[in-house]
Amino acid sequence: MPNARLKDVARKARVSVATVSLVLADKGRISQEVRGRVRETAASLGYRPRSGSRGGRPAAVAAVGILCAEDRQYEWNFIRPTLLELEHALRQRGHTPVLIPVGSRDEPDKAVQHVQESGVRAVFSLQISAGAVFAGLRERGIQVVVINTSGFQDRLDSVCVDDFQGAYEGARHLLGLGHRSVAFVEYARPESPAVVADRFIGFRKALDEQRVGFSPERRITVPFMDTARLEKRLAALFSRPGRSAGGGRPTAIFAHDDYLGLYVIEALGRMGLSVPGDVSLVAPGDVLDYSLPLMPQITTLRIDTALLGKIAANLMFDRMRAAEPGPHVLKVKEQLVRRSSCRELEIAPRRRTE
Repeated sequence: MPNARLKDVARKARVSVATVSLVLADKGRISQEVRGRVRETAASLGYRPRSGSRGGRPAAVAAVGILCAEDRQYEWNFIRPTLLELEHALRQRGHTPVLIPVGSRDEPDKAVQHVQESGVRAVFSLQISAGAVFAGLRERGIQVVVINTSGFQDRLDSVCVDDFQGAYEGARHLLGLGHRSVAFVEYARPESPAVVADRFIGFRKALDEQRVGFSPERRITVPFMDTARLEKRLAALFSRPGRSAGGGRPTAIFAHDDYLGLYVIEALGRMGLSVPGDVSLVAPGDVLDYSLPLMPQITTLRIDTALLGKIAANLMFDRMRAAEPGPHVLKVKEQLVRRSSCRELEIAPRRRTE
């Protein structure tokens, strides 16, 4: 095939252009089966690298990496719109998106090497807290834009969610329904202290504005996926008599996200309590897929993850065109989505909060 191009090889070999480029440049973590198929296809088409390439290798593909956690599959429904938006924006600008999975236990040096081997010139980091990896990439001239991780706003270009505002509005919704005995349930997330702090502070601000008391016992913090401890803490809290503002049995729960909210519903169910019959529930996120049958319909503070991707892509393109001083930080507002996990109390005051 005269004048065969990389995309011709990619189409016939049924792989991406970036994969062809990496195989022919002897780079990347690519299986031997794929490498063999790409080389055979290139030979059959008579592909030859352009004369301007160094060392007889093909010209570099303008590839941009997307770092995502490979060990948090439960987030897929949540991050999928962001990935699709990034892919669309990159392809429109002539860039090739390269998905780069990163494990939570990966050594920083190995993660940086993995990114380098992929041949990308810039990287989006999607919900990953890896300061050492980001620093290593920047040292090697690889631009980084952080998405939905708020702990690097002083160092890196970041597109985040306004977690403070979201928690504030979620708590206001419960107060507007007449709830004055509200518990706060969260994960212990040492890798993301900012989001934990912002959500709790936003929650407390709403209560403080309405002069609603909150005792420390109502803040339940458990390790991720420690369902036994979650149920134990909830059982202790709901064994208290009464419904006073400062203590007693809660009528509502604000959960850190709706994934945790799902486990809260299950734990309450084993205690003989229902949502929203006995306890109302609000959570940020839309991590769950609410189109699935039998999925509990939790009132959430929806995060527009597609918008996160669109803003992040535009920020990256600006950075790739010209270096500007200082990190840029942009935040996206959460939107309340009313589902069936909340009910209005009969004792609700006539004048509700806005």
